[in-house]
Amino acid sequence: MSGAPDDLSARLKAIEASTGKRKVPARPSLFAALLGSAAILVIGGLGWLLLQPKPEPSLPTAAAEEFQSAGSGFGEFPVTPVSEPAPAPTPVPEGPSAAELELRETLGRLQAELAEMRARPVETGDPAAQAAIADLTAQLAALDASNAEARSALERQLVERDRELERIRMDLEIARLGAPGNGEEDARLAELERRRAAEAAAREARITSPMLAWSGVGGGVNGETEVEAARLSADEAFVRGGAAAAPMTRAEIIVNPGHTVVQGTMIQAVLETAMDSTLPGVIRAVVSEDVHSFDGTRILIPRGAQLIGRYRSEVSLAQSRVMVGWDRIILPDNQTVQISAFGGDELGRSGVTGDVDSALAPALARRHSFPSSARSRQRPPRALTTTRPRMRPAMWRRTCAMPAAA
Repeated sequence: MSGAPDDLSARLKAIEASTGKRKVPARPSLFAALLGSAAILVIGGLGWLLLQPKPEPSLPTAAAEEFQSAGSGFGEFPVTPVSEPAPAPTPVPEGPSAAELELRETLGRLQAELAEMRARPVETGDPAAQAAIADLTAQLAALDASNAEARSALERQLVERDRELERIRMDLEIARLGAPGNGEEDARLAELERRRAAEAAAREARITSPMLAWSGVGGGVNGETEVEAARLSADEAFVRGGAAAAPMTRAEIIVNPGHTVVQGTMIQAVLETAMDSTLPGVIRAVVSEDVHSFDGTRILIPRGAQLIGRYRSEVSLAQSRVMVGWDRIILPDNQTVQISAFGGDELGRSGVTGDVDSALAPALARRHSFPSSARSRQRPPRALTTTRPRMRPAMWRRTCAMPAAA
């Protein structure tokens, strides 16, 4: 059964080989091809028409026309005629009323009285009364003149008084600025004068007294006080001094703080000269920073101003600073100011340091060259020399007024 298909294939090939013909496939007809092409074209045309965009509707536009001259200028609007108002009736003048007639009568009567008064002659009056009136008028004029003169004199006196008060006030301010503390000094001198007068009166009373008295200690109360003070030690005198009445002072007002350098103001300066404490001498320094007034509005001591002062030569043992005092300030505008201030260093400590020469070699040589019995009990002072340190004049001794620097 398995070899049957192979036999059939072999037999079919043998038959075809014997006949010599091959099977030819059938061709499609021309009508079917034309019909298919037409269908394709119709379908494509319909698709193209369906895919075309719809045309947009055109907007209506206005067309220009010629000017219409036919008809009225307002077109076809109906015009309603306006009726004219009826003329107002002309008022008929009436005669004057009763009130007007009464007013006219009153006016005429007043005018007649006025004309009568004008026509009446002027009365001269009493001559004595006229003279009295003239006298009173003259007296009033004289009183007015004297009053005006007295008023002007009073005004002049007031002006003079104000001027005198202003001058006294300025003198007081100048005296207060130039020499502060004069009031306290005057009070102290007055108190001393009073005590002197009291002592003189008591002495005169003792001299003229008929009683005879002897005292073991001369000098009275002052002598006893001096003896007691000499008897006390330094510590006891210090403790006793604390129990004394404290001096009372009165507050003062700085008159012009814009032109005042108060006590305690630091002035930065640099030395121009060297110092040698073996001998006293004069020194000079230059202000290196501006010094403002008390209220800070002005520069009273500008940079470049010169300081003139002195230094002491008394240097004790174990002392490494030289005391400096400043006496004068010379401003760049050729003005000078008297001061009394201590010199100090950058920290405000009084005195100036420098190179110290302890003179140890001469002291040792002197000690070894003489016997012990001939040694001097006095030791040589040390010499202290400084050259151009940066220093600070410490404080003003008093409040002094200065002009503003240009």
